[in-house]
Amino acid sequence: MAERSLIPYILLIILVGTLSLPAGYAQQNPQAMFDKANTLLNSRQHVQAIQQYHKLENQQHFSGALFLNMGIAYQRTDSLGKAKYYYLKSATFEETEAQARQALEYINTQFSHQSAVLPKLPWETAIEWLNDHIGAQALLGAGLVAFNIGIIIFITCWFYTRLPKLVKSLSYTFIGLAMLVIATAFYTQYTANRYSMAVMVTEEAPVTETPQKSASLVSRAFEGYTFTVDHKRSETQSSWSYVRMSNGLYGWIPTEEIMVL
Repeated sequence: MAERSLIPYILLIILVGTLSLPAGYAQQNPQAMFDKANTLLNSRQHVQAIQQYHKLENQQHFSGALFLNMGIAYQRTDSLGKAKYYYLKSATFEETEAQARQALEYINTQFSHQSAVLPKLPWETAIEWLNDHIGAQALLGAGLVAFNIGIIIFITCWFYTRLPKLVKSLSYTFIGLAMLVIATAFYTQYTANRYSMAVMVTEEAPVTETPQKSASLVSRAFEGYTFTVDHKRSETQSSWSYVRMSNGLYGWIPTEEIMVL
C-alpha cells in the first residue's frame, strides 16, 4: 500500500520535469537560438529577430556577434539610438570591433541632431584605456608584486649591509612605484563602478538642473546623444540619472530615456 501511495507523487515529478524540459533545453542551446534569430533577421522579420536576440541577452549569452546583429536589427527598424547602443557594446569585443566601429561611423551621420563633443582630458583617456585594456585587478596584482620585490630587496639590504647603496635605493623605487600602481588600480576600479557611458534611445528629452520635470532646463537631449552617468549621485533618485553631456553640461535626465552600457 505504501508503494502504491507513492505513485501519484512520482507521476507528478515526471510531469513537472517534462513540462520544464523545453525551457531548460532552449537555455542550453544558445547557438540554435542565435541561428534562429539570424534567420529571422535575414528574412527581414526584424521585430521577431530582436525578440530572439533579447532572449539570449537575458540569459547572458553575450558575444560581439550578438550585439552587432542586435544593432543591425534595430537600425533596420529605425531605432537608431538602440542601434548605436548595441554597436558600442559590440565594439568592446575584439572579434567584432572593426565592424562595429564602421557601423558607428555610419549611424552617427544619420541622427537629425548632433551634439557638440568636448575632448576628454588626458587623465580621463588614460584611466579609460587602463580599464579597457588592463583592468583594475591586473593593475593591483602588478602593484603587489612590485611591492613585494621592493620589500625583499629592502630586507636583503638589512641583513647584508655591504651591498651597494644603489641596491637599497632600488628597493625604495620598487615600493614607491608599487604604491603608485596600487593607487591607480583602486582609482580605476572606483571610476569603473561610479561612472558609465549611456546612449539616448528616445527622440527627445529634457536635461534639468534637478530631478523634476518642472525644474529649470539645462539643455535638450536627442536620440543618439551620449552621456556619462554618475551612479553615486543617481542613487538618490529612482527614476532619474545624473549625467554629464558630451558638451560638458551636467544635469538630470529621466532614466527611461537612456540605456546604460
